[in-house]
Amino acid sequence: MAPKDTKTNEKKKLKNSAESAGKGSRALFAILAFVLLTAAGIGLGLMSMYFGTGSYKIPLLQYLLSQPVLVALNTAPFVILILLLWCVFCKAWIAFLLSGLFCLAYSWGVFWKIMARNDPVYAGDVFILKDAAKMSGQYIFITWQILLSAFLVILGTLVIGAIFKKRREFPRFMTRLILFLLLIALSLGSYFAIYRSDELYDSFEVWDELNMWFENNQFFSRGSMYPFIHSIKDAVPKAPDGYSEEEAREILSGYRNDDIPKDKRINVIAVMFEAYSDLSAYTDKISGEDPYEAYHKLQAESYTGRLVVNVFGGGTIDTERCVVTGFPSIGNLRQTSWSYARWFETQGYKTTGSHSGYADFYNRINVNRNLGFSEYFFLDDHYIKYTSWPSGDAILLPEIGDMACDIIEGGSPVFSFNVTYQNHGPYSAGEKNFEKEYVPSGVLSESSYMIINNYLKGIEDTSERMLEMTERFRDYYEPVVLLFFGDHKPWLGDQSQVYAELGIDFDSESDESFYNYYGTEYLIWANETARKIIGSDCTGEGPSVSPCFLMDILFERMGWSGPSCMKLSRSVMNVLSVVSESGKYLQKGSLVAEDGLTLENYGLLMKMRRAAFYLEYDSEGQLP
Repeated sequence: MAPKDTKTNEKKKLKNSAESAGKGSRALFAILAFVLLTAAGIGLGLMSMYFGTGSYKIPLLQYLLSQPVLVALNTAPFVILILLLWCVFCKAWIAFLLSGLFCLAYSWGVFWKIMARNDPVYAGDVFILKDAAKMSGQYIFITWQILLSAFLVILGTLVIGAIFKKRREFPRFMTRLILFLLLIALSLGSYFAIYRSDELYDSFEVWDELNMWFENNQFFSRGSMYPFIHSIKDAVPKAPDGYSEEEAREILSGYRNDDIPKDKRINVIAVMFEAYSDLSAYTDKISGEDPYEAYHKLQAESYTGRLVVNVFGGGTIDTERCVVTGFPSIGNLRQTSWSYARWFETQGYKTTGSHSGYADFYNRINVNRNLGFSEYFFLDDHYIKYTSWPSGDAILLPEIGDMACDIIEGGSPVFSFNVTYQNHGPYSAGEKNFEKEYVPSGVLSESSYMIINNYLKGIEDTSERMLEMTERFRDYYEPVVLLFFGDHKPWLGDQSQVYAELGIDFDSESDESFYNYYGTEYLIWANETARKIIGSDCTGEGPSVSPCFLMDILFERMGWSGPSCMKLSRSVMNVLSVVSESGKYLQKGSLVAEDGLTLENYGLLMKMRRAAFYLEYDSEGQLP
């Protein structure tokens, strides 16, 4: 071979060797970048978990870190995000910086919201950023942890930038594209197969230091990002068919808003009683002591009727919130929404209320704020001075009366909406907590005998407290109306065994069985001063209605026309007084399925549903 050819071949070998070394170096840096970014993603996920513990900090974080599956579920989204950004920008420092900024914004927002309201960030909160912005001044404060987290993100960006300075971490476009597509497939697959799973979500136990029955505590006990992603499936409310915001406003604008005349202002105190139901109306086996004696005395001087609720043995908030909003069904109410509390405030009323249980139960502390109550009292911040456990009606009802009188005597009419805890199940099947026999022994099995008598002991006390409350206001110089109602039938044994032994039919397809299952009672009582304003004695038998129509019944008794949404609601109530979530509707005295509704009645119902959706999600709490 000629010398010239030999030199040429040597140059080619050197060039190929350099290119191979370059490729090897780039591949090595790509692997290093992949490993570092994966570790960085895990670190960001752990940071978000820390901030998601709120005031519990290290003890709750230790609990979360003790469960590797929870750690993986909370950190994986940050790992996937940082790798996706790496594929897009082909720069490790940019991928880390953008992921870090997202982590800081999310983590700080979660931390501030938890500290301000003990309320984590659910996916649905993305749609109420306007509300969050209005209240941000109450949230935001700087701690050393916040400063440290910002410093770590800046430091990490600088370090990663220095490591990979002037180096391409990805040699080829196809490599980036393949990894990008694999990450997208992994994201979608894990979301639908893992993150949406209720079975997996429910398999994690709530931290021992937290009450397992509080929704927010269930969130806290699963980390931060994982429960946030799990909540995505419930984030977007399903609008009624044919809904548009503009049409809903037009529907409501077609009705007039009528204020309460000043000479017709009457103080309203509403109390929803936990698991209260007059079972003597359904069975003749309550043949011993009469636990409903006081209640029946009260019925004789009140306007009473049947409340047909959507729930059985639980689901208190469904009845509670359908009544106070007038909505036929409810969402999560995590945004500013319209309610009768908000409307009463526009009429010059002070809006208040009490629940003798915990503020976090069913997230009442935040939901009631969203519904426009100017104040609300709970065990945590008020009733704790009387008892360490959710207080009974002997404490709650007099306190409700005292607070209402303080407001009235301060010169303002009051709308007080309250929820009791006494009579909450379950009721012991093995321990005797009663002295009187309401259902005699030998009539039922031993366990059913214990359950029903333990339940009725509390019911008798509640009935007497109701009567005492009316006596307090009977001769009161200011007009007062009391609205009492039950939230649902009580739990009475597994598979409703006590009901079966009492001979109460739940299983047939008859209308009676439906009412037995979903029926409770409502009662409207007016003192003498209020009766003079109303122009009647406010007694008699009212119609069977769904909770969303209960305020309509009250306003009719008071002689108030009410807001536009109530006029729409009343037009539906007049033809469909029961609109049950179980799919039953009371039309012309008979229960029918939705496909049995007349075209006109179905059209009215859809108008009400669209208006309710607007008032809950799109109105910012205001009527058009």
